[in-house]
Amino acid sequence: MAGKWRKREGSRIETSDGTDGQGKEEQDLGLLEKIQPQGGITFRYDRYIVSGGGYETCIHIYELPQQVSDHWLSNVCSIKDTVASVDIATENILEVKKNLNKSMKEQNVRFHEAHDFGERLAAEQRLKEMEALYEEIVAMGEVIKILKIRIYVADRSFAALEEKVKGIMATLESNGYRPTIFLNEMQAEWRSIYQPYEEQQKEVFAVYGQPLQSLAVAGGNPFHFSSLEDPYGDYLGSTPCGGNVLYDEFIKTQTRLYYNSLVVGTMGSGKSTLLKKRFLARAIRGDYVRAFDITGEFTLLTKTLGGKVLKLDGSAGILNPLEILRSGETEGQSYMRHISKMSTIYRFLAGQAVQVEEILDFENILRELYESLDLSPRAVSGIEQQITGLPASRYPTFSVLLEFIRQRIQELQQRKYGKLEQALAEQHILQYDKIRRVLENIVRNYGDLFDGPTTIDNISDEQIVTFDMSSVKEMKAEIFDAQIFNMVSFCWGNCVTNGKIMKERYEAEEIDWEDIVRFLIIIDESHRWINTEKPHALDQILVYLREARKFFGGILLASQSIRDYVPEGSSAESINKIKTVFELTQYKFLFHQDSNVLPLIDTIFAGVLTESQKVRIPKLEIGENVLCIASDKNLEFKVYLTKEEERLFAGGA
Repeated sequence: MAGKWRKREGSRIETSDGTDGQGKEEQDLGLLEKIQPQGGITFRYDRYIVSGGGYETCIHIYELPQQVSDHWLSNVCSIKDTVASVDIATENILEVKKNLNKSMKEQNVRFHEAHDFGERLAAEQRLKEMEALYEEIVAMGEVIKILKIRIYVADRSFAALEEKVKGIMATLESNGYRPTIFLNEMQAEWRSIYQPYEEQQKEVFAVYGQPLQSLAVAGGNPFHFSSLEDPYGDYLGSTPCGGNVLYDEFIKTQTRLYYNSLVVGTMGSGKSTLLKKRFLARAIRGDYVRAFDITGEFTLLTKTLGGKVLKLDGSAGILNPLEILRSGETEGQSYMRHISKMSTIYRFLAGQAVQVEEILDFENILRELYESLDLSPRAVSGIEQQITGLPASRYPTFSVLLEFIRQRIQELQQRKYGKLEQALAEQHILQYDKIRRVLENIVRNYGDLFDGPTTIDNISDEQIVTFDMSSVKEMKAEIFDAQIFNMVSFCWGNCVTNGKIMKERYEAEEIDWEDIVRFLIIIDESHRWINTEKPHALDQILVYLREARKFFGGILLASQSIRDYVPEGSSAESINKIKTVFELTQYKFLFHQDSNVLPLIDTIFAGVLTESQKVRIPKLEIGENVLCIASDKNLEFKVYLTKEEERLFAGGA
């Protein structure tokens, strides 16, 4: 027997050609024993099957609703304690066109011979639908699919089975489906699970499937379930299909690499609720939280959690902008970033029309002042001099800087110059005088905010701090911008300090990943100072966004509209910078936005949202949003709010 082999195992005989060696079809009795219905099965009853495990039946959907919505198949495939089967075949296109021709002729006759207006209208409507379908088949290659949908139900007792069937059929009928149980067809229905559509149609009493356009079948996709289940996540809400959203912005995976977020939503859409939920979630974990509150709505939550609320109108003390804070891994980095920070604050205070030469002169004057006070991080014997974390009295104030520049102007005026040097000296004096006038304005008019050694409480070790900006927001935009930027820089210094400690302990294996204390900075109404009209602020915030992950920090930016970040007439360079800001946010929560913002979303978030998600944004209800996780996935969900959170958050009515 060349090319054949035998193996005897119990009662089973196998050959390589699938026969028993005598030309008869082989049966694997051992396999059948394993897969048969244990306890036996009988199909003698007309409405149900009896097996050793209980009772079963099959609900067959013989007619679909006139109109179906997205993911409509989930209505039949997601019924609890059931098994659904959907058989799909392709209809013969020639047969479809032939039948359509017959039907259109019939509807045309009905339309012209109808004596009742209702009959005429119905015939006309049906005729138009058929014409549109025929056009799609001929011109666009539309394919017609055939669907057979069955739902299998089982239970231990017949009474319980009947109750289940009753409830399922009532639910289906309320959604426009026509379900039934085919009498005396239980064996055929049971076998259909294991047969393709063509085999099913060979049955004597086979039922023809429901014809449907391929687009409607594709739109019915029942496998659309979405969820987010981070191992250490907090419950934020649920997706439309009932999936959980367990969110942790500080998780690190192969695709989620940093911890910054963006939240955008119109008034009353649920944006502030989400901010407070993140505030609460990180605070109760023991992480550091810093929030910038424009309206004072974080006050109750902060005090309930035992945190501090600092008013930034000067009544709670001064944070000296000239104090060198730790903002980098070395003293040298901290010094350079401090000079850059002061340049940005100067731009805010001086207004937008600041020349590059003026900024360079300001930086040089500042450097000379620090060197005169021995606050330069120059290395001595290879070791940098400590210039951060010194007593507040060691750092100069704006009054000291003003006096220093007055002396410089006086020195320049008293020197004697040649003809060529005279012009340069006059130019320097003019630049210095511009700086002097800006500093005089700060000292005389806004000294309570900016001029003086740091007197606010030491909050470096304070876990929860909210900066109340409600009284500062009414001041000039330049003052508001400078003050909030000064405080954000201060928070960044706190973040770096904590991050370095955590990094050292984690690398020394003293603590596990989940025990690292993180640092979250929440900036509400961030568009007030982060937008395309203020590129100098964008440059500085980009540094913080890029490096926050090194220090286990995350920055959460929030605003009411994407348009707030990109005012009309913004330059291409500034738009690219704001794009980079958004690219550095791993998580984007998009609540309700007006439809006229959609083109801007296309520009700023190119390729982030699908077309259907984009269309959903203007239709989102309170609490609903689309969460876009960079390099991972997008999902829609609704924020869940408990009664206790509702009391604590006290949002707008």
